[in-house]
Amino acid sequence: MKIIKNTARSWLIENGYEDIAKIIDEIMEEWKIQGIGTRRNWWEKLCGSKGGKPLKVLGREIPILRAAQIRKGYPITENAICRNENEIVPLINKQ
Repeated sequence: MKIIKNTARSWLIENGYEDIAKIIDEIMEEWKIQGIGTRRNWWEKLCGSKGGKPLKVLGREIPILRAAQIRKGYPITENAICRNENEIVPLINKQ
């Protein structure tokens, strides 16, 4: 799968979350096989619900990341994953 800079997937890979990037790649590949041109804001999925529940895409549970919750302004929940206390939370690109 092609990696484009400044995407959630590239951030995941650069920060040691290759396993989570793989989940996203698998979902995107399934859409491709089905001929679906769906696009997602993966940061929205990675922060979970405001109450801290993981979200699902194609029946796959998307792990919650602390960085995504911080980025979204959500409270950090106990189930939020952080593999590097020094990771830089990417800014939201205004469009």
